[in-house]
Amino acid sequence: MVFDRHSSFKGLFMLFSSSSVRGVSWLVTGLVIALVCVGAVAATDTRAIDANAAYDKNNVFARILRKELPAKIVYEDDYALAFHTIAPQAKVHILVIPKGPYTNILRFTEQASAAEQLGLLKAINLVAAKMGVKDSGFRLLANTGPDSGQSVPHLHFHILGGEKIAS
Repeated sequence: MVFDRHSSFKGLFMLFSSSSVRGVSWLVTGLVIALVCVGAVAATDTRAIDANAAYDKNNVFARILRKELPAKIVYEDDYALAFHTIAPQAKVHILVIPKGPYTNILRFTEQASAAEQLGLLKAINLVAAKMGVKDSGFRLLANTGPDSGQSVPHLHFHILGGEKIAS
């Protein structure tokens, strides 16, 4: 089954809020299915983001920042939000995003204030320590533009660790 990211939630909401389907267990099942669908869409979405594209205020990370979508948050302050990815590639795989509307690292370094830039770097440091990978080491990754495979038009850093990361 192929899911469109915009219609998946609407269809699932209609299904699980209909009068023919009732009960908490059905609601929980519906939420689990919705999260799996989002993961499948995110994992299979091959559209790369143009590094020069305008910021999309309705991207998935912007919606997480506004608390419109759930996330397993591990850290939050005035400048950054960190949460578990839905498709981990390592024992520890956390995404750290700035709270401002920055598409990629190029826009961030050109447009973010010094306080925002420092705040994001400090958040990465604190999250690495909190997740237990600061001393053992971790990979820090940020994709920018179509050749990198950037798939969400909001700057985000991947913290990968907790095990030896292949080169």
